[in-house]
Amino acid sequence: MLKVSIIGTGRVAKGFISDLKAWGVALSGFVSADAGRLAAFSRETGLPGYTSLDDLLSAHPETNVALVVNANHQHYASTMKALARGLHVLCEKPMALTMKECEEMAQAAELSGGSLQINFEYVHSKMPRRLLQLVADGFFGELLSASCTDSRGHWWSGAPDADSASQTRLRRELGGGIVFHCGVHQLDMLRTFFGGFCRVQAYRSKRNSLSFYPADVPDHVFIALETPDGRSASLEIMHNRAPCWYRRHPQIPVEWAATPGHEYRLSLMGTHGSCLADFYGAKIHLFRFDQTNKDTVLERTEDFAADSQNELHHDMTGFLKRYLESIAAKGKPLVPISNALETMQLAFAVEESIAHGGPVMLPAEEPTANTLEKQPCATLL
Repeated sequence: MLKVSIIGTGRVAKGFISDLKAWGVALSGFVSADAGRLAAFSRETGLPGYTSLDDLLSAHPETNVALVVNANHQHYASTMKALARGLHVLCEKPMALTMKECEEMAQAAELSGGSLQINFEYVHSKMPRRLLQLVADGFFGELLSASCTDSRGHWWSGAPDADSASQTRLRRELGGGIVFHCGVHQLDMLRTFFGGFCRVQAYRSKRNSLSFYPADVPDHVFIALETPDGRSASLEIMHNRAPCWYRRHPQIPVEWAATPGHEYRLSLMGTHGSCLADFYGAKIHLFRFDQTNKDTVLERTEDFAADSQNELHHDMTGFLKRYLESIAAKGKPLVPISNALETMQLAFAVEESIAHGGPVMLPAEEPTANTLEKQPCATLL
């Protein structure tokens, strides 16, 4: 039987607690290093609060799962503590703030009686799962290239006159910035489709359109990725086009799926066909290549409008449910921790390219998502 603890007291923690209660999953309590937050969050959730995981486990030794949903810079310490106590851990993205910390977390998971899952839920949501099925069914033939666009508005979540130091989403040293807070999901998705990349190059303007963004955090970046066997993908992230949806004080009521400027699209191109997946528009348009007549035919459009927006591309609730089912049935997470390590390695490479403006090479390892024959990356440069 599962008994779940929560480490963190933010919006994700509240959402997960609501889900777990609805499913009838046993909850032992929550952990927060902010002693002043304990009483208020306990009143909000009806759960007991503790200032350390050790205290929680002393009171509830039957706890066997920890959901690490605190601030990015706290993920490493909280996860290492939970793994050392033999818990199964679901940790929010990004995994940690350095690649060394990510590797230590994976090593700790191997030595623990528990396991580690990083919450890269985008690729496990309904529309990406459908695309993965189409790939497996051979609709695209061999995947050759992909293009992804994510435009979502700026990330100054506080009041206009708030202290810039309090805007943690924009503080790169705390795991903020344009890659770790959103682009890492798309990088994980592209890596899953292509099996891995060996070269990345990030392009950005020398100045930001949004003057309140720190100089080391671009408000618009274009990322080119190359596989060892010569296939390509791109990711463009824009914070400088759409109206903001993230401001909480004062709240800006924007329906991001319907407001012009907000865009999340993925195009996959193969030897047999291509697609345009419009995640906010809830449609996948599928095209077939008629090589004989030298034409491209709209094969069909698959409509997902009957499903909720979050379920289509950002299904944290569904991912949590499938994760707990996997732990209960098999004692294992949904995917090996090696997948998350590859995604984080890719994200750190993109951050490095943003910082110095040049290409970054990645190890040409065997892919985890497919079995395509690969050549040494150096021969393609």
